[in-house]
Amino acid sequence: MPTCSRCGKEFKPGAAGWMARLEGPPGAVSPDAKLKTILICPEDFAKLGPVQKAMWHEHIDPPRQGPTREKRPGHLSA
Repeated sequence: MPTCSRCGKEFKPGAAGWMARLEGPPGAVSPDAKLKTILICPEDFAKLGPVQKAMWHEHIDPPRQGPTREKRPGHLSA
């Protein structure tokens, strides 16, 4: 079960406010290198400064599926 990288709090599927960041080996050592997802809970995310917050994105688990911008009817790029 995924946990917060700072406080160790357990992530429960469907919980809101959790943020994620992808990390991998520095300098693109190998194109086949796996990226790992680092999670942070909402309380620890609130303590970050604005520059650090820019590196995180919302973690949604289970993933929601829906049309992307490119698949919307009438969009120029198919």
